[in-house]
Amino acid sequence: MLPTHIAELFCSECVYHMPGWDFGIWFAIALCSTLLCLNRCHRQFKRARLIEDMPTSRIRSASQGYTELVGVAERQGNPQLAPLSNTLCLWWRFTIEKYQSTGKSSHWVTIEKRACSQPFYLKDTTGICRVDPQGADISCRHRHTWHGNSRRPITANPSKKGRSHGFLSLATTRLSFGSRYRYTEHLILEGDPLYTLGHFETDSGGIRTLTPKQLIGNVLGGWKQNFAELLARFDRNGDGELDIKEWQLVRNAALEEGQSRQTALSQEPAEHVLSQPTHKGLPFIIGSQEQQQLSHRFRRRALFYSLGFFLTGSLTTWLISSRLAL
Repeated sequence: MLPTHIAELFCSECVYHMPGWDFGIWFAIALCSTLLCLNRCHRQFKRARLIEDMPTSRIRSASQGYTELVGVAERQGNPQLAPLSNTLCLWWRFTIEKYQSTGKSSHWVTIEKRACSQPFYLKDTTGICRVDPQGADISCRHRHTWHGNSRRPITANPSKKGRSHGFLSLATTRLSFGSRYRYTEHLILEGDPLYTLGHFETDSGGIRTLTPKQLIGNVLGGWKQNFAELLARFDRNGDGELDIKEWQLVRNAALEEGQSRQTALSQEPAEHVLSQPTHKGLPFIIGSQEQQQLSHRFRRRALFYSLGFFLTGSLTTWLISSRLAL
């Protein structure tokens, strides 16, 4: 049976005689929920359409800016170690929940949630691109859930016996003694298919395209940290200061050093980076799944929020019509 104060919302006469303050609260909740569902539905549908309609670029020939790349997850250097399962991976995210029971109410409460901030790499047939995961909506094909009686899992690797979902998870929790914890870990492993949609930039440091003035500034910034050495090199009259002519010598030497660094760097392979778009309206998506699976995932979310929009919108309309009808 619904609580009395909620059941009254579906009684037109009760809504009509409801105190103004109570009606205002319920109407505000219903209206805000309607607008929230509409916004989320639009956002998820927009992401699905972007994944379906955006042309896929190759790393070597990709244009600078908002770009879609598809390849496989590639390891460069040392791999990450997932904190809960000690699994070798390129990226991880975990959630630790505690099962709490108060009277007849029982539910899981999140007590810790973390995600890896280290970049990983995407490789296609034309090159390698560094992916900075900060700010991305990341979905993983590898998801492990298991249970234990301590805040951090005692066993390093989740076994099949330790993984349980749904009703089975709830049943085993009710039958156990002491505190119960649920661990969920999402992983991107080397060799996983990788779909990315974000801001693509070649030579993110910008050293290849610096102007002479910027080159001088970069070099001088390092030299000024050891001013005694700078004086020893360029103080020609030995007065312990750098006059205008000596500063010109410093600038000329800094420009020559900067140009030398720029020339050396131009001979090395270009560095490609994919990161969060600067424009807030553009989503940053990373998925270790096939492109079609990601699109279906966002469409399912859009359908879920559209159903929420229909239900909350109907409630909002019902409240208004009931208040004005009688």
